[in-house]
Amino acid sequence: MRLLKYVTSLILLFGFITVLPAGNTGKIAGRVLDKETGEPLVGVNVYIINSSFGAATDEDGFFYILQVPPGKYDLRASYVGYHNFTIRELRVQVDLTTTVNIELTPETMEAPVIEVVAEQNLVQKDITSTRRTTTRSTIEQTPGLENTSDIFKLQGASFVDAAPQAIQIGEGQRLEVRDESIKNVHVRGGRGGEILYMVDGMPVTHPLYGGRSVLELNVIDVEEVELLTGAFNAEYGQAQSGVVNITTRSGGEKFMGGVEHKTDVWHPLGASHNLQYTSFYLGGPELITRNVLPSIGLEVPGKMNFFISGNGNVTNTAYSNSRTRDEIDIFGIQFDEKQDNQGNLNTKLDWQFTDQMKLSLSYHGSWKQWSRFSWPWQKYPDHMVDYSRNSQNWGFRFNHTVSKSTFYNINFSYLGLNYRSSLDGTKPYEFWNFYPDSAAYANNNPISYKDWKAGYGGGTPYEITSSIEAPNFDLSRFYDNDGYENNWRNDLTSTFTAKGDLTSQIHPEHLVKTGYLVQYHDIKYVDIQDGGTKLSYYGLWKYENEGQETAPPPGPFPEFGQNRWVFNSYPLEGGFYIQDKYEKESLIINAGLRLDWFVPGETVFDEDYQEQWEAATGQNADWKRLRYAVSPRFGISFPISQKTVVFFSYGHFNQLPELQFFYRDPYSGGFTGNPGLDYEQTILYEFGLTHQFARDWALDVKSYSKDISQQVGSIRTVAALGLPVDLYDNNGYSRARGLEFELNKRYSYNISGKATYTVQWATGYSSSAFEDYIRSQNDFPNPIRERPTNWDIRHQVVVQSTLSAPKKDPINLFGVNLPANWDMTVLYRFSTGQPYTPGTNDPAEAQKKENAATGPSSMTTDLKIRKTFDVYKDLKFVFYADIFNVFDQKNPQLAYGFNTWTGEPYKYGDIYQNTDQYYDYYVMYSLMDPRQYSLGRYAKFGVSINW
Repeated sequence: MRLLKYVTSLILLFGFITVLPAGNTGKIAGRVLDKETGEPLVGVNVYIINSSFGAATDEDGFFYILQVPPGKYDLRASYVGYHNFTIRELRVQVDLTTTVNIELTPETMEAPVIEVVAEQNLVQKDITSTRRTTTRSTIEQTPGLENTSDIFKLQGASFVDAAPQAIQIGEGQRLEVRDESIKNVHVRGGRGGEILYMVDGMPVTHPLYGGRSVLELNVIDVEEVELLTGAFNAEYGQAQSGVVNITTRSGGEKFMGGVEHKTDVWHPLGASHNLQYTSFYLGGPELITRNVLPSIGLEVPGKMNFFISGNGNVTNTAYSNSRTRDEIDIFGIQFDEKQDNQGNLNTKLDWQFTDQMKLSLSYHGSWKQWSRFSWPWQKYPDHMVDYSRNSQNWGFRFNHTVSKSTFYNINFSYLGLNYRSSLDGTKPYEFWNFYPDSAAYANNNPISYKDWKAGYGGGTPYEITSSIEAPNFDLSRFYDNDGYENNWRNDLTSTFTAKGDLTSQIHPEHLVKTGYLVQYHDIKYVDIQDGGTKLSYYGLWKYENEGQETAPPPGPFPEFGQNRWVFNSYPLEGGFYIQDKYEKESLIINAGLRLDWFVPGETVFDEDYQEQWEAATGQNADWKRLRYAVSPRFGISFPISQKTVVFFSYGHFNQLPELQFFYRDPYSGGFTGNPGLDYEQTILYEFGLTHQFARDWALDVKSYSKDISQQVGSIRTVAALGLPVDLYDNNGYSRARGLEFELNKRYSYNISGKATYTVQWATGYSSSAFEDYIRSQNDFPNPIRERPTNWDIRHQVVVQSTLSAPKKDPINLFGVNLPANWDMTVLYRFSTGQPYTPGTNDPAEAQKKENAATGPSSMTTDLKIRKTFDVYKDLKFVFYADIFNVFDQKNPQLAYGFNTWTGEPYKYGDIYQNTDQYYDYYVMYSLMDPRQYSLGRYAKFGVSINW
């Protein structure tokens, strides 16, 4: 308690000074000179048209404008005695400086209205680490970008697992490692879960599973997505591989809106998945405070703007499991359930109540209900569990501009997440039949658990049986009619975040940021994997008089399930940072220091808990109450010329392991949490060169090296009752090395795009926290050297190219202007194969050759075509088609139906391992999972109306 009071005091103390991490605004800076004399002009007004952002030049003609949201703006310079100068479509990016140098013409000289259109920078001189920015226009043009997680399709050195991780724990039981809808994203050779997700400057990563996305924001709500993969600044914490920084849209002074619908029901180019998608958005000035209240004499100071968007998406997916479908009721509207059903609602209200102060309120809600496809369950899909996940994110932000050079933000947010899985909502005790006496058993006249508790006080029944069996394979190697999945999951997590930042341009060459972050987690975790088919050790003693007297395990339904984990935990974590950005014409330095800390909470220091943990693991519960890690960050950029920039960066990146690895309780044996885990650490070195070699062409070259230590794995111990326990431990390590080459083409002659080539080496002790457990199940020894990780993809190529014919720049063919207002984007991806272990019957050989072979390469081409019709003023109709895997490539997926003996997907005619015996028909049919190849050619068609 004394520690908690100490931490709370620190929070309150620093709360009046500053509040933390990442920003989601940029900066405009430059100099204004007299065009005739070259002398600096003092007091020139430089401002963004139709906004409150502006500045005046100093005695040397320099100016800067801080906290500009990302986007394109019209910038104007105005000075008495000089012609106005306007720059159109000037682009501002998060955390970067857009440099503008202006020469004003005296009014004594005749000159037309001076307006120029800003060109997109090909060389950004103040970048000191790798960052990729995707704007809303790019998102709208590119095929397959439907939510923010799709951004990785555009990036080299990234790989998304084909399947969620699950572990077979024997007797047909399957351990859900995480939320079944979550797939690991690997960036630059890192494990899954090493990414920080930010929305409007606030972290929204998964409370239980670390660096994984919780809010699947629809792209209609997004203004810009920035992916940082290099040695990012000290303001970003809890990430080892990358940062996804999402800026959502806001309303302006002009009303805007739109609706969209797309479907695959019309499917001339591939199969239909029965997809229906609908979205809407609306934004502009808020009418109640501007019109309604003033009409009754109530004046609200300042201006309010709003933005609201939502979408619904239902589909049977590419692999329908053919389950019995119900109806879904949303706000009184009923529609047929499909295999995957999800929706989002997003709102934002901005109140600029003075020129210096602004409030923002936001809400992001997402709902998802689904069931998975499993090939072994194809005969009895209704015997599988189904899932749901609801997330609610509320945000409050206060922005105060103290002066033209100093501002601060105060942020508070709430993130709530409820994840459930069950067999049609059946609770574990509802599977069990209680027979109070021999007559009831002979006549097969059982009573329910509740009746047994009420009528017999919960004593020892004559007999207790389950109405179901654990999953069992039939002769055809598929699950039979008697077995059922029966796990029960009910996770409810709440995260309360306070954060902010203080930013000050303390000197024309120094931009200093400092801040802190505090997060309080309220975690309620219930995971009972086999409650419908097994009694717990407590249940065996209580109902069948087996074993010695056992205390009930924590959580609901204590009599049921031998693979069960239930915990309530209240950890506290946070960080402090300070950072300086030094900018000169020929030198930019980003230097910062970050301190992260973690308090695991009082529940793991409870005396009974510690005694149980020590008895189960044989280890000492001598955990620290406070853990911390220090992360220095440094980046330096040398703009050699206007067309060439070189940079180097170095940093330490510390991240807490998944909180589930701390808290899985020790009462049931099996996987057990370790409250003594420490931070995982990555040390990264990066070198970069960008050179513009032609007017619209630039080459970007990056090299990186990552040393990763303290990764979570597991060790096996045997303690209480002689039961084996797999205890999480910081015993893993890995390395990643790579080169990235990116060729960028700025829009000209109706074409724009980029091509990225990555070569990478990723090796390590293990590919997941569960690999030592999997080795023990197969009697494999632990490795003594590094080997390729599962995501060691050697070569990757990504090409994104857009041919567009805007109204102001139609395509001219043989002197004739073709119809305008259309664009076509091609997205091509190629990668060499994943590593796999060649087939062998010798465990020692398998250990030596783990991930020594490489699977087949993959290649796919996606296409998006859009045509816009201007109907009336700002009213536009857009028709489009998304076509995936245009050439219908058959790309193997190693996670499903892959024959490690042949190095190809299973097919008829394969022989059984290293013998002369062919697989028979039934065995081969069971091995040929339809997901052994990725999705073939497939198309979606849509229409949107925008104004």
